[in-house]
Amino acid sequence: MVTDELTWELVRDEWELLLAIGSGPTSAVAAATALSAPVSGVVRRIALLEQHGLVRRVGDGFGLVAAFYERREGMSSYLRDLVLRRLEAGDAPPIAGVVRTDLGSPAALEALLARATESLYPAVVTAANRPESDKSERFSVFFAAAADCPKVRAADGDRFLSELLCVLRAAAGQRSQAPATRSAYLWIAEMRVDPEVASEIGELFDDFVSSAPSGDGRGAAGFAIVPSAAARKGKDPSRAAHRTQPSTSGSHP
Repeated sequence: MVTDELTWELVRDEWELLLAIGSGPTSAVAAATALSAPVSGVVRRIALLEQHGLVRRVGDGFGLVAAFYERREGMSSYLRDLVLRRLEAGDAPPIAGVVRTDLGSPAALEALLARATESLYPAVVTAANRPESDKSERFSVFFAAAADCPKVRAADGDRFLSELLCVLRAAAGQRSQAPATRSAYLWIAEMRVDPEVASEIGELFDDFVSSAPSGDGRGAAGFAIVPSAAARKGKDPSRAAHRTQPSTSGSHP
């Protein structure tokens, strides 16, 4: 579990390099080529990432370290810089997503998140660590749960996205006010995987959120898996949105 602020700054600042490295083995030269950056500078940057436990040596190159990250400070700026802008841009529609706003009390959310830590996150990490292939693309995974989330309905636009952003903001706000709370969580991941693996990860989150028991209260949880805009270049976003439009009432078609 990584919680220190400097490591979080590295994750934010070196996101593109981390994605270029992937599961590896990736040489510094290959990473520099992917970024169109000088090799000498990339070597120094990788050394810093290795020092802070974000990458490890794999064969003749490097690979990402599977780790969980828990943000304890600066939640609002993190949410603004790395989450909301990506979702609100709408360049690439989600390939999977569900929002539930009927999950009950803070105690129910605490139990839900305990189950996520025990079974959901490890399964997602295992799937995401499969070797890359020529088909691999970049995906962002957003998962949030909050014990006190107002129910919001968009007057226009994407209802699913409006509800997901509401849960993300509620989770960020509650974590910022009470970092030790066990009834709110914000889990963000970037990965480079085959589309089939991304769909499998979507099914893991879908099953977890959709099967959670309902209850009285303002508890909510939701997730989305979004391809990077670059990965979608040249594809028809309207068709993708039609095929993968998430549902707020359970599994999507």
